[in-house]
Amino acid sequence: MRTRRIVMLIAIAALLLASQASVAVAAPQSSNCVKYHLVQPGENLFRIGLKYGVTVEVLMQANGLYNPNTVYAGQSLCIPGNVPAPAPNPQPSACNVYYTIKWGDTLSGIAARYGVTMTALMQANRIANPNYIYAGMIILIPCKPGGGTGTPTTYAQWKGEYFNNADLAGAPSFTRNDANIGFNWGQGWPNPRLSADNYSVRWTRSINFKTGTFRFNVKWSGGVRLYVDGVPFLDAWAPGADAQAVDVALGAGYHTVVLEFHKTTGQGYIYLSWVPVAAPPGPGPTPIPPQQPAGSAWTGYYFANQFLDDLKFTRIDPAIDFNWNTDSPGPGVPKDLWSARWISTQYFPSSGVYEFYAQVDDGVRIYVDNNLVVNDWFDHRGVSKGTANLSAGPHTVKVEYYDFGRDAMITVWWAKK
Repeated sequence: MRTRRIVMLIAIAALLLASQASVAVAAPQSSNCVKYHLVQPGENLFRIGLKYGVTVEVLMQANGLYNPNTVYAGQSLCIPGNVPAPAPNPQPSACNVYYTIKWGDTLSGIAARYGVTMTALMQANRIANPNYIYAGMIILIPCKPGGGTGTPTTYAQWKGEYFNNADLAGAPSFTRNDANIGFNWGQGWPNPRLSADNYSVRWTRSINFKTGTFRFNVKWSGGVRLYVDGVPFLDAWAPGADAQAVDVALGAGYHTVVLEFHKTTGQGYIYLSWVPVAAPPGPGPTPIPPQQPAGSAWTGYYFANQFLDDLKFTRIDPAIDFNWNTDSPGPGVPKDLWSARWISTQYFPSSGVYEFYAQVDDGVRIYVDNNLVVNDWFDHRGVSKGTANLSAGPHTVKVEYYDFGRDAMITVWWAKK
């Protein structure tokens, strides 16, 4: 009898353990789950979250996960909240834009999100190994062959929408094709269907650009806003008269340019043009800057004084390779007595001593992992140089620059010694 009781206790314990084991591998039975997703080979939490419009953190919390890399094929995941069913073929959201890699991203997941191939991503960013990406790296999302960000309008040049109010409100009074944006209406009106005061115009055009940085020159009396691919680069909507130059880094392909303008009273004129920004001259006896492998773009901060403390705008710069001559680098920054800071996470393929170069006019500092490598913070024109002993892998590179007057230029590169 005692033996039989022991056997029964062992059997009950085994059943309890089996029950607990089955619960451990099942998806949490949360009342907030609107459906369950069966993980497919090659999927990760980031890619699954994109399908359902939820974040990785939300998925981890709903499923009791402490490590986002522990999901596996065949696992059932709770999809929380009121989320729509996944689209069978998600459409790419944009191309020729820059994307900052987040923790947990994979190159294949980013490619799927934007509807491009992983090979195209690797070629566009000179990435030799798809596993050599890291949080903070900024990559270019290329267009598919023949693709672009711009959606052509049915107008030959600029689609001009003219409103009989100063707020672009409601339906336009009329729409027409404008060959160029170069108008001086003075104190009159663009068309008899509009009043002489309190009117507004929106121009839209899809333009095919080559890869490079382009300087958009805007001159106006009234108020103006400039967008490229939906990103605002100039916002001077308050009535006034001014002229500004805005530098925009673009990948090859079509890009949508939108210019909005309004006039309340007084004079009304608006002009828009653009030119490619000239590349700086070669650095003389110092080696020409090589292409950096697996490079990351830079976050640029532009200041209206020499002391890096009057920020006017930020933008993504594909490289630190500029020659502004005697012009301003962008809106709100004067032509002389200004400064800039660029920060990026760059991948260094092997350990060793690297030489960092900066061709400048005037002052420059370069930091690697917050260690000062180049310190020529004085008025001069020439090539500055410094060295850093680095381990293989990602490192944070920061470049600071100021312009004293007249010509302004900077090019930064590095090579293994």
